Amino acid sequence: MARKDYLSYTARDFALDEDFQQWVLQPSTRNVFWERWLQQHPEKENDVREAKQLLQGISFTPFQLSPEQKEELWAAISGGLEEDVTLTPTSTRSHWRQLWKYAAVLLLGMLLAGGWFWWKEDHKPAIVSSHTRLGEVKTLLLPDSSEVTLNANSRLLYATTGKHREVWLDGEAFFHVKHTASHQKFVVHTYDNVNVEVLGTQFNVNSAGKEVVVVLQQGKIQLSIEGRNTSLALQPGEIVRYNKQDGDFTKSSVNASQYVSWHTGRLVMDDYSLADAAAFMQQVFGKTIIVPDTQLLKYKVSGSMPIIYNADTMLVQLEKVFRMKFNQKGDEVWIQKN
Repeated sequence: MARKDYLSYTARDFALDEDFQQWVLQPSTRNVFWERWLQQHPEKENDVREAKQLLQGISFTPFQLSPEQKEELWAAISGGLEEDVTLTPTSTRSHWRQLWKYAAVLLLGMLLAGGWFWWKEDHKPAIVSSHTRLGEVKTLLLPDSSEVTLNANSRLLYATTGKHREVWLDGEAFFHVKHTASHQKFVVHTYDNVNVEVLGTQFNVNSAGKEVVVVLQQGKIQLSIEGRNTSLALQPGEIVRYNKQDGDFTKSSVNASQYVSWHTGRLVMDDYSLADAAAFMQQVFGKTIIVPDTQLLKYKVSGSMPIIYNADTMLVQLEKVFRMKFNQKGDEVWIQKN
């Protein structure tokens, strides 16, 4: 690869460098150059770490763009998108605020490495990208004044694309969407062919497990499935479950608070099974629940309790609620009767 004056590079320069992006975003491909260069220049370690954090924070499932699309991306993104970036997190304000100012100019690198779309040259989108780690929840105020609470281990990309406001979500988020004077549509896309369209409402989308689960708390949304002539209108208190493997889906009525209350810091349990608790611990903390007696997975409780974003504390609480014994071994939790 061509050698450049990397000693003069800032974190932004590293993140925009194609060879650096490949090294960070394709860890399975060993790059001896970068490993040796870092050993020779330890003074650049902070810049390299900051650039890696930004790239990893906005990376998504791989998507292949054609050479023509890549050229159009370059043309669309050059020309000052950085001024359009807006991000006002209502939590987690320190180090990441400094990184987000680079998000617009990094959009091309992100899309080439793992995004979903490209922009027309006559659009100048406002862009927000954010992610959460295991055991972390973050609330964001989007440029349109909509509010999003991002659950643990999730990624989100927001952009205005002409007449639309669009979000690409991997994981779980609760949306409180603001209506705009120009009646802009607000569309949430998941990796799994499910799109949710709305003008102004409150709803939850969870694509973290084997299903995509959409629950409407307030307002009205229209759900569509790519590749099918399927469109479902949801009313408050309705849920749609879409099976990622076979493409089947169901719609039914539920207690919406059980599915959306997590964003207020409470776990509402209405006929809440041990299997539900296992899914929660896997999604939020990366813990694998092992139950030798599978009949215990059907055991249900009702009530509510605060969500403490500490895995050990949550396990103690769940142990008391279900009146069972939880033995933790690393990221595995073995459960049996008392």
